[in-house]
Amino acid sequence: MLSLAAAVAAEDVDHGRQLAERWCAACHAVGTEPTRFRRAQPFVAIAARESVTRDMLVKFLLLPHATMANNPLTATDAADLAGYILSLRK
Repeated sequence: MLSLAAAVAAEDVDHGRQLAERWCAACHAVGTEPTRFRRAQPFVAIAARESVTRDMLVKFLLLPHATMANNPLTATDAADLAGYILSLRK
């Protein structure tokens, strides 16, 4: 099992995009193209916040949240998803 730090370092952005499309797209706009209204912030808006870091996103994604679906993310999945989100930063 990878440590959190190792998982963050080994991110797979394409896998993160696949996870976003499968698990997050029902509530978030997960790509760069304009989409219909969603219930949660677009990933582009999250990525645009200068205060958001990869480590912060990974930790957030691994915690249970009442407003998010309870998807069983591993540390590697969370790192991949965080890497994808931050890849949308311009």
